[in-house]
Amino acid sequence: MKGLVFELSIPKYVLAKGMGGMYPKLHYGRGSCLSLRELAAPTLPGPDWVRLRPLLTGLCGSDMGTLFFKMSPQSEPFNSFPAVLGHEVLAEVTELGPQARGVEVGQKVVVNPLLPCRLRGIQPPCKPCAAGQENGCEHTAEGCLAPGQMLGFQKDLPGGMGTEMVAHPSQLHPLPQGVGDKAGVLVEPLAVSLHAVLKVPLKDEDRVLVIGGGPVAFACLWAIRALGSRCHVTLLAAEDYQLRLAKQLGADEAFRVMRDDTAEAEEVARRTGAKVYRPILGPPALTGGYEVTFDCIGSAASVQDSLRYTRSLGKVVLVGAAGILERVDWTTVWRNELTLLGSYVYGPESFRGVRQHTFDLVLELLARREGPDPSMLVTHTFPLARYQEAIEANLARARYQSVKTVFDLTVNA
Repeated sequence: MKGLVFELSIPKYVLAKGMGGMYPKLHYGRGSCLSLRELAAPTLPGPDWVRLRPLLTGLCGSDMGTLFFKMSPQSEPFNSFPAVLGHEVLAEVTELGPQARGVEVGQKVVVNPLLPCRLRGIQPPCKPCAAGQENGCEHTAEGCLAPGQMLGFQKDLPGGMGTEMVAHPSQLHPLPQGVGDKAGVLVEPLAVSLHAVLKVPLKDEDRVLVIGGGPVAFACLWAIRALGSRCHVTLLAAEDYQLRLAKQLGADEAFRVMRDDTAEAEEVARRTGAKVYRPILGPPALTGGYEVTFDCIGSAASVQDSLRYTRSLGKVVLVGAAGILERVDWTTVWRNELTLLGSYVYGPESFRGVRQHTFDLVLELLARREGPDPSMLVTHTFPLARYQEAIEANLARARYQSVKTVFDLTVNA
């Protein structure tokens, strides 16, 4: 099989960290930690596992963070390399182990990439897993599998950026009839954002701010509308094409990030009725603002904006992969008694009196066509052999006008 492999090398890491700003290809070009190579086909870990052929696999911000060494060292013990990347996967079942149940050969499935206690042979399971909340598994560095919170960052089981992979049937969610492949490959990022939105019950009178112009931000817009919320939603993003797309996905308003902190704060005040105050030193302070803010970037600037633009007693949900953030002023968290929530992946949800996994809820909403069609988020597809161009489409979003970049594993050229 072929696979796009990330293999951590300290000399390559040092070179890329030192000169990658001038020569970005040190992170993903020839001689980097990333390479497309021939690999042995994976074996089924047990008689109840299945073999898959990936069809479409998304390139995620966390993949980019890995390639560009932006992830916190706190994550290192819970990953293992070399690993075939890819955790946003639409695949076809090609082989069943003799004891596999619940799926059929030829079936299209979406893959839940998490690797919790039950897949690691750990008994008794940790407290979160025992409660069915495998998104909080505390044993992702233990058991019969190498460390890895999910497929794509784990050396034993290849992720979806390869021509073969294996999974347990409990990880697989059949694609309903009428749901297209482009929507199918988006189920994982849609589930990430849906899980985040469900953490904060939204009232129709709420004013909500979504910060970001990538797939997670747009998936938040989709989730808010697919769940039936009529709250007023504003997107804050960097590019005009992102503002236009926001309106298609149900945003009431959208405006661009401004270089001037005071001008941007005054724009927020104009839109929300907040009041701007100017301290002797530093950026402006606000009273009032948005009831709920979803930060879908996780940078120092976006976190700072999230804290500044959320009104007293409001809620900030960190959906982006925030790591080590320098020079973030946390004063408003305690002064305004903000509730700060972290949201990582997906798990059991309660909606309309039904408890089900986030993936199943996403697929149900897609099948019923509740909310806008999210397939418009897939702006670029590439064969795996053109992985460097796919990465560049994420680096130069304005030039490519890209949102979600996807590998099409059904084509070779």
